[in-house]
Amino acid sequence: MNSTAVSVDRNRTLKMIAREFYHGLTSLLFPAICIVCDQRIDEPNTVVCHNCWSDLKVLSTDIVKMKQIPEQLDTILPVFEFNDTIQKIIHGLKYSGYKSSGVHLGRLMAAQLPQDFLLKDTVLMPVPLHPLKKRERGYNQSMYIARGIAEISGNIIRDNVLNRVKNTVTQTHLDAHERHANMQNAFAVNRSCDLSGIYSIVLIDDVFTTGATMNAAATVLKSRGVASIRGLTVAAPI
Repeated sequence: MNSTAVSVDRNRTLKMIAREFYHGLTSLLFPAICIVCDQRIDEPNTVVCHNCWSDLKVLSTDIVKMKQIPEQLDTILPVFEFNDTIQKIIHGLKYSGYKSSGVHLGRLMAAQLPQDFLLKDTVLMPVPLHPLKKRERGYNQSMYIARGIAEISGNIIRDNVLNRVKNTVTQTHLDAHERHANMQNAFAVNRSCDLSGIYSIVLIDDVFTTGATMNAAATVLKSRGVASIRGLTVAAPI
């Protein structure tokens, strides 16, 4: 090895050592803090500690059965109880850029699904944001949840089929009737997409309340001939 090559390798090694030292020092001086409980996190590459992830509570089958299924969905499955822990995790995912939390939520959801919920040919479809809202946020949180599910299940994600064509107001303070009216004609199917080979779609979203959003999305998909459309969300209130 000539002297130039030796010098390059030495510089690379020194840079790697310096980078590792910097990250180690940063972690020591500015340790990661859990966005839920404000305690120090020892696990790498996460903003939620192990105890808070473990605090997520799976919705019982009886509670899920009590949920009213929106008319255009074949079924709806919220996985976890909507409590303070899940609220803070979802808020961090949507408004603070913690995308890795969405992926991990998806993995945890996939581990709780009945074996026959995601068949081999089922397509995962994140509920889209309006372009203005997506530009403002920079990403669609439901896409990261879908990625976590797909990582475990192996199902294909299609995020180029549905378009959100109506910039709806937030649903937070609306009653069921107002939510339904708010979501009327909110979605359209991309004209360039061929849905003839898609039989089963699972729509992915963060929280299920009345299902008005998913129902509006399912309406336009069924109008294009998709036979089976189900909803899958991170959580729902008890």
